[in-house]
Amino acid sequence: MRFIFYGGKGGVGKTTCAAAFALASSAAATLGRVLIVSTDPAHSLGDALGLRLSPAPRRIRRQLDAVELDARRAFARWLRENRRALGEILEHGTWLDAADVDTLLDLSFPGIDELVGLMEIDRFARRGQYDVIVVDTAPTGHTLRLLAAPETVGVVAGVLDALQDEHRVIRDQLARVRRGPEAADRLIARLGAQATQIASWLRDRRRTSFRWVTLPEMLSVDESLDAFRALERAGLHVDEVVVNRLLPSARPCPLCDRRRVEEQKALGVIRRRLGGRRRLRLIPADVKEPRGVRPLAALGRVMTDGSTQLTRRPPTAARAPANTRQTQTIAPEALTAIRGASLIFFGGKGGVGKTTVAAATALRMARAAPERRILLLSTDPAHSLSDVLEAPASDEPAIIRRGPPNLRVREIDAPRALAAKRAELEAALTEIASAIGQGALGTGADRAAELMHLAPPGIDELFGIVSVIDARADYDAIVVDTAPTGHALRLLELPDAAREWVQALLRVLLKYRGLMRPGELAQELVAVAKSIRQLQALLRDRTQTRFITVTRAAETPLLETERLLRRLRRLGLSTPAVIANALTDNAGACVRCRTVAAAEHQSLAALRRTLQRPGRRSEECAIIQAPLVAPPPTGVVALERWAGRWKLELRT
Repeated sequence: MRFIFYGGKGGVGKTTCAAAFALASSAAATLGRVLIVSTDPAHSLGDALGLRLSPAPRRIRRQLDAVELDARRAFARWLRENRRALGEILEHGTWLDAADVDTLLDLSFPGIDELVGLMEIDRFARRGQYDVIVVDTAPTGHTLRLLAAPETVGVVAGVLDALQDEHRVIRDQLARVRRGPEAADRLIARLGAQATQIASWLRDRRRTSFRWVTLPEMLSVDESLDAFRALERAGLHVDEVVVNRLLPSARPCPLCDRRRVEEQKALGVIRRRLGGRRRLRLIPADVKEPRGVRPLAALGRVMTDGSTQLTRRPPTAARAPANTRQTQTIAPEALTAIRGASLIFFGGKGGVGKTTVAAATALRMARAAPERRILLLSTDPAHSLSDVLEAPASDEPAIIRRGPPNLRVREIDAPRALAAKRAELEAALTEIASAIGQGALGTGADRAAELMHLAPPGIDELFGIVSVIDARADYDAIVVDTAPTGHALRLLELPDAAREWVQALLRVLLKYRGLMRPGELAQELVAVAKSIRQLQALLRDRTQTRFITVTRAAETPLLETERLLRRLRRLGLSTPAVIANALTDNAGACVRCRTVAAAEHQSLAALRRTLQRPGRRSEECAIIQAPLVAPPPTGVVALERWAGRWKLELRT
């Protein structure tokens, strides 16, 4: 059994490359049966293949199956299978009774995507039906969490073992004949063994290959460098770097020539810093994104045989139809979509330019209103604000060089926010443990720390954003650069799930108030509940909170944008604008530019039709066009200049 992981920054073409390689591998009869798995909560594997996929493997070709994991459904199945044993452990090792445990196990578990992802892959591997499993991962920050899943499973197994240990001692002392392991013991052993097994095959270079996809752009390269360092610290090795979408040689063109110069600079850094002993695979850009089994199979042949030709026919001199849609140049700060808002989210599929758009908007907003205090905030685990701004950013809000004095920039350190809150909650739990005594919580501080390790995954991101809401009084407006689609939605859904947890814990404390003094813990939980309630109210306040969707005028990003808008509206968020980013100038001198512009024109028309469908008219959603520039805008001056070229489509 071999495992091949494709990772990288959002929008670099991970899904496309993974699907193309899986198709090529399945065509090689010597490799056996292949399964391609998407672990991204915002799946685009089905979009790339042009097929509807589900959590059950679907046959794509004779030797190839494909699946899009549903982490929540998989976790629900695991919980059904192990609920009784897990409940017994929690009942034995805490002061909770069976009813309390049932209440907690019935709650939703936010942020389980990464934890369940590798366990599901391992489950498919143990079936023995496949010889190769190709994994299409989520963007960088959450890929790193996925690969850390064995440690998480191991920690959970260790905590459960500690909670069960006291019960074992009492059981063995009371039993005249030593009994075999209970279901709870078997669950703990199974989790520990699974964590060890997954960690083993992840680090086995003979079985597992990591392939990193990047673009010949410095923003993508910088994020790749950070990811490589994190992977090496985890003992994981990348053996192939795929440089995707290199512009082929062609006749002179003002825009394309500048892009090629920047690409060669980036390629030089890739060879020096990411190459070394790793394979370097260069993939040329095609005029149209490869979508569907046949185009992806053609790309797969390019990836495996070293060819540099994707299309048999060169692009013809296509030109977009005459554009009758009127536009008006408008600066971001003048957009009705953000006027009067105090919390503005920018989100969308990875690689569409969310960070660049968010940074440009915040700069222009601050410059236009010096009396307003603006915070530009990144919640993406793989931060890139500092790269876009060409200025250092950290978890402490700070002014940036050459930026407006009323603008602060912050990249949330979510693990740090959770660590601070965890320390406070552990101290409060220790107080309760001391009040109750040895029999209920074991050894006080140690047992409190163990319980905190069972906090729902994803809570770190929640505490990160809650810390901002707590400090909202310091700012007139907060501009949020979110993680790519799936994890941005998870963050927006977290408050509801987390508040359920807090309220359940408070009910338990009230139930046992005659046995213990919940004082400090209750105070902490009440404070957390208050902050979460404020966040919930703010998210649904359409006068204060807006979600601006960023997309590209291409088929796959637009499909994900449509799904994102549906989810946001179900959450009750205001979605007043879509920014179509990196639009090609139709007047370019190059055949390629004109052909790409024609395809983008068709995609924009499809976006307009989507926004005008029945049921969408309850809220006007403007389209803002942002141009493609070379090199991509980075730094304060370039970002503000670029934002001054945005155009608002006028209603007709």
